[in-house]
Amino acid sequence: MKIQRLIMAALMGGAMMIPVWAAPTDANPAGNSNLMITADQLTYDGVSGRAEVKGSVVITKDDKTMTGAIGWYNTNTQEGFLTGGVSMIGTNMSMAASEVHVLHNHQFDATGNVHLQKDDRQLYGDHVNYNTETGYGEIIGNGQLMVADNILTGEHITAFTNEISATAKGNVTVSSTSRNINATADEAIYTQTPNQNDGVAYLKGNARAVQNGNVLEAPELKIQLSDNSAETLGGRSTLIITPK
Repeated sequence: MKIQRLIMAALMGGAMMIPVWAAPTDANPAGNSNLMITADQLTYDGVSGRAEVKGSVVITKDDKTMTGAIGWYNTNTQEGFLTGGVSMIGTNMSMAASEVHVLHNHQFDATGNVHLQKDDRQLYGDHVNYNTETGYGEIIGNGQLMVADNILTGEHITAFTNEISATAKGNVTVSSTSRNINATADEAIYTQTPNQNDGVAYLKGNARAVQNGNVLEAPELKIQLSDNSAETLGGRSTLIITPK
């Protein structure tokens, strides 16, 4: 065994831990980024920086802790992968998924029944790619963005969760339980000011909004959730009022 190659063989029946002080980077000149990895079975190559982990895996870096059943982490590239009931808890956020690929502790690519929460904003989907620094997320498959009880769904959603803006395509719905509003369209753009009740939805393509039994249909609609108003934006429209 070469001296410069450090191999930590797996321990059976007991957890093993690697505490690491990350190497300095341009963004972190002091090199004071704290990383700790624990697992029932762990093999670490000090040259490549790759740790293979299995069994009750816990990876903690800075403000985030990830847990899972099996995976790996590279201390040189700050890249890792976990599978098997993965969860992540960080500052003002959490995430659960079947498997997660992470890069530099802020870019997360999650698949399988993904649920991510940041403050009062929640993302759901089959596949979610999310950057915790920029707040930008992309959802592919059964996507859902929830802010309080305002819900936007679609097959493909891109969203900025910090300022709350999102674009949805494919089987789009917009709903609010408190306002008794349900709307559908081919595409939608949704915006809202954080901590404000001023959500606005622009619906395009076969737009249809229903509130309290009343129906408004048009090629394009604008819905303002703050005052429960709806406005057609062009094309032939139909309004159906249900007698009370």
